[in-house]
Amino acid sequence: MNRLTMKRRFAIAVALLAFALVATACGGDDTADDATTTAAPEATPTTTATTAPDATTATTGAPGTTTSAAPEVGTALAGLTKVDDLTFTVELSAPNPEFPLTLGYAAYFPLPDVALEDPVAFEEAPIGNGPFMMNGVWEHDVQIATTAYPDYQGPNPAQIQDLTFQIYADVLTAYPDVLGGNLDILNGVPPDFLGTYQDEFPDRNAEFGTTSFNYLGFPGYLNDQFTLEHRRALSMAVDRELIAEQIFLGARDPAFSAIPPNLFGRDEVCEFWNYDPEAAAALWDAAPELGPFEVWFNAGAGHDLWVDAVVNQWAQNLGLDPASVTYQQLEFAEYLEVVDDAALTGPFRLGWGQDYPSPYNFLFPLYHSANAAPVGSNATFYNNPEFDELLASGVEAFAASGNIEDALPDYYAAEELLCNDVNIMPMFFGKTQVVWNEGIDNVFVDSYGDLGYSAVTADDGSVTYQIGEPANLMPTTSNESEGISVLRALFTGLVGFDPETNEAFNAHAASIETEDGGTTWTITLNPGWTFHNGDPVTADSYINAWNFGAVGANGQQNNSFYSNIVGYEELNPPTDTTAAG
Repeated sequence: MNRLTMKRRFAIAVALLAFALVATACGGDDTADDATTTAAPEATPTTTATTAPDATTATTGAPGTTTSAAPEVGTALAGLTKVDDLTFTVELSAPNPEFPLTLGYAAYFPLPDVALEDPVAFEEAPIGNGPFMMNGVWEHDVQIATTAYPDYQGPNPAQIQDLTFQIYADVLTAYPDVLGGNLDILNGVPPDFLGTYQDEFPDRNAEFGTTSFNYLGFPGYLNDQFTLEHRRALSMAVDRELIAEQIFLGARDPAFSAIPPNLFGRDEVCEFWNYDPEAAAALWDAAPELGPFEVWFNAGAGHDLWVDAVVNQWAQNLGLDPASVTYQQLEFAEYLEVVDDAALTGPFRLGWGQDYPSPYNFLFPLYHSANAAPVGSNATFYNNPEFDELLASGVEAFAASGNIEDALPDYYAAEELLCNDVNIMPMFFGKTQVVWNEGIDNVFVDSYGDLGYSAVTADDGSVTYQIGEPANLMPTTSNESEGISVLRALFTGLVGFDPETNEAFNAHAASIETEDGGTTWTITLNPGWTFHNGDPVTADSYINAWNFGAVGANGQQNNSFYSNIVGYEELNPPTDTTAAG
């Protein structure tokens, strides 16, 4: 079996299992045998909108509270209907056989009433329904202490008593701490130590593949400065393979696609994401003089070495004066604010990891025009109507046949547009190197890049684990790696993914079913689940949370994830403000 076949069989296996989870989805027996997984609906991120249920079954929105962080919610998604305490239906604006897969993402976690009464206070000590619960409050820039939830009803209960997320501003500081026994587990050995970590932790290290993706982006609102010729030249002047080998010692895979290789990604998309220094120099020489510019990346995560290598290659292959390039480094939470505010002044580094295992999840959230930051993750403010239309066409093709292979031509065509426009230049697909101390066992990292919190064991029942300072700890607004990694310990969603195989399974959901090909879904919950404060987790816990996230006035960063649910457009009317670029 060649490598491409292995990749495709893996992705199809994930899809088939997810489809089996759905039971009656996607058009009945004629399509069920070929069903796989992939995309979310069309015009807006990861879900969309449709029609209102009748008044007798319509659910109420989030509690009508008025705080500085949570404007009163006077309306709700018409596509959410409560059937009983353990059952609700979701009506989508278009068939989406991938919908069950999306439900493992933080945006779809349930919330207790207290979360919507005061979202700002809730973030300091989130109350979830997962295997771990807060043990105190979020100590900013220091730690987030959690402990096992004794009444947890879900799969994969905690095997340790205490899990502390130890916050580091710089991963270079974390490595000496784990080496000295002051930190139990380090996920992500810095480049400086890739040549020594296996000797220093000879029987306590491992490397795991993930779906993480690093890229350099060019803000669309700077396209007059960084012209198409500039962007193409800067991308083609970078030897990703050389950087992966020399900086990361092979601990990253060079990326020539925006889609991970184990989710149908390709080795070549178009010439402008490949290394061709001669063609790059010709484009550069023909382009207008660029002048000095800034390159942005988040500090303390080991990005400075490879970014510096990129700039040196620009100097070598394009004749660019490296002294004309200034580095702008900020701590991650502050950095994301600059990204969301469209205040970047040059190329910038960002990454992405799966919300759910699908190639669509690496195209739609990051580049669809409806997902421009801050309501989505389109940090480049990329806006290409043809790209948007191709994604929608791919979703339709998949929904019609139940086979992901039928969506790939449209997804690939969209990716080729992205490559030709070069508003991003892919850099690396992720592997992560993990080290741990004596007394710790059963350490692994899942495809999200997170530690398997519920599997890890410790002789003394306690584990400390490094993260950076999160930007948010509210499921409806947290969309960056550090906050999400904490929320996955505190919450259990409707759907989970096997940490080693990436296969989907029902978690809090007892069933997720459709009888109309993927437009209307009935979700039934497993009974007996409670939040960490003892409140029951019911259908209302999901409906109210999703309504809160979907109301544009609430300013939740995961707002776009509800965009395929009927009624979303009514909660997000057009404004006079248009996105940058």
